[in-house]
Amino acid sequence: MEKNIPVLIPQEMLDVTDSEYRRRALEEGPHANQLWIAEDDDHVEFLMIAGIDDDDPRIVHVIPMSNDPGEQTADGLVIDKTPIGMPMVAWPALGIPIPVRVLDTPLGDFCAGVAQAVTCDDPALNGHVHRAEDPDDFLAAYAQVSERAHTFQQWWAIGRHLPPLHQEQVIVFGVSEERKTYAEALKTALGLSAAQRNAIMNHGMPLTATQSKKMKQAGFPAAPPQAQEAIPDAYLIAAEQPRWRRILDDMDIDGDDVRLELARKAAFDLAARTSGRDAAAVNGALLKAVESMKNGQ
Repeated sequence: MEKNIPVLIPQEMLDVTDSEYRRRALEEGPHANQLWIAEDDDHVEFLMIAGIDDDDPRIVHVIPMSNDPGEQTADGLVIDKTPIGMPMVAWPALGIPIPVRVLDTPLGDFCAGVAQAVTCDDPALNGHVHRAEDPDDFLAAYAQVSERAHTFQQWWAIGRHLPPLHQEQVIVFGVSEERKTYAEALKTALGLSAAQRNAIMNHGMPLTATQSKKMKQAGFPAAPPQAQEAIPDAYLIAAEQPRWRRILDDMDIDGDDVRLELARKAAFDLAARTSGRDAAAVNGALLKAVESMKNGQ
């Protein structure tokens, strides 16, 4: 009776599926030459990150891949040396920018030479990269490639609707003409000090009944015009990172963009509890915001 031959899992695969590697990779965030699994509710795809977008770090330029060499087509590349220790197929011609929010599982880094050959779609640049060939059933193979391209295009479309960056350059918090006029009225009509005006304008201190009456007589409402919130880029960028994905995907914030709510909460609700705006401070505020959102606060 024949014994079952054990399946040997490549050491590379064991290394990149280790929980400690995943924790460290998610904390570091995505970078060029990395292999990732991206997914949504309906699709799961391998990809290599070719680079981070110069203008928007929430966008990565990626090259679709497959871990099944049987899916290769002549417009792709076969890579012998990969972070998971098994051959893979890449389609540089399908390279596309997508949002980092669809990235789910980091799987290690390609060596620089392999990554360059894949990014340049030039197998001559590295001996571990070869031009792929069409399989016997090439029609089915190309149909599969077309479906894969469609998935990445759907993810590209998500990236076009991210909250805008550089809000602080467009919105100056607390100094719209309407708010400036109201603040001046607090001074002229009520004779309030700068500290009192700041408390009313920016910290929610209400007017007394007498003050409200005087403001009404001067043609102003009892409450100041609402300030526009300019969420700093650091929070908008950090909230999109894959390290938060699995927690945020389990939340339902009344149909709103949960990542935008995370950035807003970290930037404003918790701003007073956080010192600085470096990566550690921002991620610390985001962690507190996540816990607050999980508790429904």
